Parts: sequence; structure tokens; C-alpha cells
Amino acid sequence: MTHPRPIESERQLTLRTLGLEILITLLVVLVVWVLMIQPKLMQRRLNIDDRDVLTADEIADLPEGTLAVVLDRRPGQDASDFRYRLLKLVMDRSGQPYVLGLSPALQSQDESIAALAEGLDQVGRNPHRLSVGVYGAGRALHQRLRPIEIPVTGGLLGLRVGWTNQTALPDLNTVHRLDDLRRFTLLQGFGWSDVDVFDAAGLRTYTARSESFFRLVDNNRVQLFPRDLSELAAEAIIVQSKAPNTLLDPHLLIAYPFTDFFYVSLKNEPLADAIRRGFEQAISDGSYQRLLEEVIMTPWLRKNLNLSSRNVLVLNNREAQDVLDAVDPRHWMIPWNDLLEGRILKGAALCEIVELRKLCLPQF
Repeated sequence: MTHPRPIESERQLTLRTLGLEILITLLVVLVVWVLMIQPKLMQRRLNIDDRDVLTADEIADLPEGTLAVVLDRRPGQDASDFRYRLLKLVMDRSGQPYVLGLSPALQSQDESIAALAEGLDQVGRNPHRLSVGVYGAGRALHQRLRPIEIPVTGGLLGLRVGWTNQTALPDLNTVHRLDDLRRFTLLQGFGWSDVDVFDAAGLRTYTARSESFFRLVDNNRVQLFPRDLSELAAEAIIVQSKAPNTLLDPHLLIAYPFTDFFYVSLKNEPLADAIRRGFEQAISDGSYQRLLEEVIMTPWLRKNLNLSSRNVLVLNNREAQDVLDAVDPRHWMIPWNDLLEGRILKGAALCEIVELRKLCLPQF
């Protein structure tokens, strides 16, 4: 005679086994999910040594009279970045007690500007006590923040050379005037102020997200991607590995009055005064020029820029003109009046400027 109880026990065992397998599967999925989102959760702390961060709690414990200098942080930035090193140099020269650090969190530029405009009130929109940023000069920004009107890179930010596709190079070599450049399509990023400068000059500009930049150049969808001189060396690594049809155009130098300033809160006059005083001292004693040459005027740039052989095309930047007019002429490395009035047509003339000669020295 058959007994059902043992058969029922086998069923229960099977169900328990199946339930255990489901539970294990769910746990594995949960672990994988956590591992997948962890980089996103930790993204705000990547590429940064905690020793270079200045937190709100640390600021609260500073002795009276010590300035809290918290610089907004960008992806991949650490204490070796030019902005950070310049700010440290400037504060060292200011004669003011200070503590310097990077913001403990990554923020977009819009978020950083809003935080700075809030001041040091951490219960508002500035919980990380951000106190200084570096942004492109403009009228709207001057209304929200207090600028220290000394060009961070002496005006080099307004000199642009471009990445291009090797098949477009022969045509670009025929460009001698601004009218000639209007035949080509230039690439820029969404929201970049340079687009307004190019549009005002009658140039055709295609805007895209950063992840598409070099794909567009490499596929010849655009013919020129003008870039700040300080960005070229790092981008050359990307080009070498991912954009085999892309190279640096050796022919053109596009110039337009443009710079970035240190900005602080409208309420933070003590920090503004310290930065201005320290910056002027660093310029006077030559330490600013030495830092600029070390970090920006690198051997790679000198080798690949070929500044003396470039044709110079000059654009107006009316949107920022009154802002830039406030800069002490002694603080410009770039002779904007000569450029705008057509007295400089070749890069060789820029090589005659003492502060720029390092860009033109031959390689040995």
C-alpha cells in the first residue's frame, strides 16, 4: 500500500529548496545593484585626497580672523590643478591667515554660482560653505558675485586653436580671413559663452554634449573644434587613443577678448581683498609667471602649438567688453587693442611679447 506522507515531504523539501534558490538569487541581484550604484554614490569623492577637502565642520572651528577659502571642485580636479595651485600661491602672498581646501562635493557651475551668491550661510543654498570659484567673466555674473578683476591666465583663455579632421586640413589651410572661416562648421558645447561670440561673428557653430565632441570631429561632421590652450595636452591623449582621424590644426589661431576671474560672494569683501592683494604680489615677484609656465606652457604645448607660424583671426566679444575694460592693462599678457585693431596678423608677433616667449621657444 502506498503512503502519501513521504511524497508530501519531498514536495515540501523541493519548495524549500526553490525558495532558498530564489532568496539567494535576490541577494545576488541586490549585491550587484549596490555595486553598480556605489560608483555613482561615491562620484562626489573621486579623484580627491581628503586632506585637500575643507568641510563645513572644519570651517566652524577656525579661529577668528582666519579666512576660509573653499574652491569649487570640478570632475577629475585635485590639488595639482592650476586653479587650486594659483589660489594657494595668491593666498600665500596675501599676508592673511587662511585655510584652503576644495569643496567636499562636486557641483555644476550653476549650482556653484548659486552657492557663492548665498554667501557662507550653510542653512541656505551653500551647505558646503563654498567661498570662491573661477568663471568666465560676464555682465550677468558680475551682478551676482564679486569679481577679482585680474585675468586668471593673463588672457590666454582668449587664444584658441582647434582640433580638426585630417581630410578637412587642406581646406582649413586656405583660411586667411574671417570670411574664409565662415565656410566651415565649428564645434562647441551646450551653454558655452563662446557660441555667442562665434554667432556674432557670423560663424556656423554646432553645439553638442561633451561625450560627442571627438566623435563628431573624427567623423568630419564638423571641421574645427576651437579649444583653450590649457586643455590641449590632456585632450591629445584622448585623440591618440580614440580619434585616429583627428589632429591639431597647425594653421589658425582664433583670438577674442575673454578671461576668467576669481569670484566670491558680494558679502565676502575680506576674501576678495586678500585674493587681489596676493595676486598682485605674485605678479610683481614673478611667481605667477613661473607657475603659468610650469603648468600651462608645457613642453608638449610648445612643441605642438607652433604659435609663430599661425594666422591670427580676431573676433569681438561685445558681451564682455565693458567687463574686461575694467582690467588693469598691466595684468593682460595679450595685447587686445593691437589684435582688435588689426595690427597683429601672425602668431610671430605674439612671440615677441616677453610673457609669451615660453610658448615659442624651440625644443631641445
